[in-house]
Amino acid sequence: MASGCAIYNVGDFLGVSHLDLERARRSGITKEVDTPYDQTFSKVIKIIKNDTDLNIFQKDREKAFIIVMGFPKQTDTTRVGIFFDWGAGSTRITISSLSSTALMKAKTMILDRLPGTVRKANVVVKRKGSLIK
Repeated sequence: MASGCAIYNVGDFLGVSHLDLERARRSGITKEVDTPYDQTFSKVIKIIKNDTDLNIFQKDREKAFIIVMGFPKQTDTTRVGIFFDWGAGSTRITISSLSSTALMKAKTMILDRLPGTVRKANVVVKRKGSLIK
């Protein structure tokens, strides 16, 4: 009989997934930094742990995301996703949340502490039969 350990994602086990936050990425806030992914991921973790009172709910370096909770004056379960895309020495960080208030707090607490330019992700709004970007 073989023995082993099972590894479970805590969020999935509790019925909370990061997929809703990943879908919200297109309406998130993005910043591009001129550092490789590994350094950027570590820097964001350091900012969260040392410079904020936020809690890291989930993180996965291989899947390139961090989920944080614990924003001041927000419901304890309000989550913000931090997603990473990279290439050729630069990394794009996108934060997303189902709460616009938590999203702006995350921008101030995390993104504004990193070098680079912050931009709002492309938002497509349909008005009177036409698309506006």
